[in-house]
Amino acid sequence: MTTADGSYRIIPVNYSRGSSDRRQLQVIIKHKDILFNQILPRVSKPGQYAGGECNAVVKDHASVDLTVALAFPDTYAIGMSHLGLKILYHMLNARDDIAAERVFAPWTDMEAELRSRQMPLCSLETFTPLSEFDVIGFSMQYELSYTNLLNMLELAGVPLLTTDRSSSAPVILGGGSISHAMEPVAPFFDAILIGDAEDVLYPMMDVIGDWRRSGEPRRRLHERLTALAGVYVPSLYEVSHHADGTIARIENFAPAPPLVSKTTVLDFENSPFPTRPVIPNVEVVHDRINIEIMRGCPNQCRFCQAVQHYRPLRTRSIEKVIELAEQTFLATGYEEIGLTSLSSADYPHIVDLLDAVSKRFHSRRVNISLPSLRVGPELAKLPGFTSTVRKAGLTMAPEVATDRLRGVIRKPIRNEDLLAGCRSAFEAGYRQVKFYFLIGAPTERDEDLKGIVDLCDEASLLRKRFTGGGGRAQINASISSHIPKPHTPFQWEAMNSREQLAAKQAYIRSFRTSGCLKLKFHDVEVSYLEAVFSRGDRRLARALLKAREMGIRMDSWRECFDLRKWQEVFQDVGLDPDWYALRARGDDEIFPWDMIELRIPKTHLATERDRSRSE
Repeated sequence: MTTADGSYRIIPVNYSRGSSDRRQLQVIIKHKDILFNQILPRVSKPGQYAGGECNAVVKDHASVDLTVALAFPDTYAIGMSHLGLKILYHMLNARDDIAAERVFAPWTDMEAELRSRQMPLCSLETFTPLSEFDVIGFSMQYELSYTNLLNMLELAGVPLLTTDRSSSAPVILGGGSISHAMEPVAPFFDAILIGDAEDVLYPMMDVIGDWRRSGEPRRRLHERLTALAGVYVPSLYEVSHHADGTIARIENFAPAPPLVSKTTVLDFENSPFPTRPVIPNVEVVHDRINIEIMRGCPNQCRFCQAVQHYRPLRTRSIEKVIELAEQTFLATGYEEIGLTSLSSADYPHIVDLLDAVSKRFHSRRVNISLPSLRVGPELAKLPGFTSTVRKAGLTMAPEVATDRLRGVIRKPIRNEDLLAGCRSAFEAGYRQVKFYFLIGAPTERDEDLKGIVDLCDEASLLRKRFTGGGGRAQINASISSHIPKPHTPFQWEAMNSREQLAAKQAYIRSFRTSGCLKLKFHDVEVSYLEAVFSRGDRRLARALLKAREMGIRMDSWRECFDLRKWQEVFQDVGLDPDWYALRARGDDEIFPWDMIELRIPKTHLATERDRSRSE
């Protein structure tokens, strides 16, 4: 509520576990009062810290057996756009015996306010300090959020290392799209879920709840969790090294298995889905209905880590997609529906799906959007269905521009299909198209780089040629740097150095002649640090701890990123970042992530690597 002087004040409501403990309740009320009266007026976008959003679920902690803080180690705007977090929130709160709440990484101004007042990081639903939760589960989507993970734990007053936590401390869980290669942060997690969460989430909560009631030591929890499919417990694995720094052996301790296989939800059609998502208080990256129409990808691009993580391919029926979209629309009133997957254009009946969704929602002036589209023969049929109300832009992911390099990365597309899709978009009223490219792929040549500009230029001219005298189209090319990621056929390859990547960016810029072509390059220093941690091992935990001491966080944000500070960190802890990021791996080398087993064996990845070289 708002007081007479215009300040904010929260009406005290007893949501705290152990409601008879008046002292704990008064602490929470005091935190709310300070937050709304002293802190929020001093920070940017205060709505992201205020809670109280439409469709948020608030439970009395005294009425449940287990409390879970769902933590996203990036800003509210990023985390509230993530569908996976919404699924977990929906599933956990569907159980009467569990209360799940949200927390996001505070921006630097909010962090400074919390630290100056020695206030803990709290949840959005009840403003309960994170240290009071039974479980804190982190959704890990990007390696450069590792420092945010440690910053959030420190702000919560939770010991960073698993070995330093008592049995009463929260259980720290991890999961997400990079969960199959998170060794640099392994010492900070009690357990990491590999793969889909839907089928194993409830059993995990039951194991933790039973352990909480048992009073057993933390080691016993770790042992119990290894019985669940897809659960990796880092403390039950020990890594030894050769003199040259490479891994000599990964040893598991009973009852942990030698290999942890990813978990997969097979009944994707009927898997849990949040049709009443929390509606954010402030603008977020994807503020719309997001319906996951397909999980997995039929393509096997050799550079793609996500295709390995989300195997096998599973789809939802058109009827189910319509049902979920209708329910979500009624609960939110959003004016856009995103049909999401790794490659939505490869949905088996994509034209029929778009037609069905368009017919259902067009009269209500609801847009239809797709993520970046794979180039193929069907592409030309799609633009007429998307953005049926407001013509924005269409996004395609050709990745590279020449047939030879497409053979190397196993991206079997044709420029004629891409251009046909562009023409269809321009004829449907689009004025701009966005392309995603990558540079630095194995065997790349100068003609591959020049081909990026040539392809963009040709696409831009299509609008002028086929729309009755209209001008050239705006082409926005986003160009990232290839990182040889774990669990891909390229995991053995060397990465281009920062100097090489910068030279390639300059070479591409030299061919740009039209103002209708905008080139946006990913920062090579950011890509370099991402490579260090995506290809790294547990020894990098020392660097992360040192970075926390130095106040490093929010590395994915340009205004916070500073590679010079990281170079100082690596020097202080005696680690060579080039050794992790740039080095080619030997054919028989043991990888830090080799205890994680995805659906494609390492031998098959090696075969695909050899085939790429034959191209």
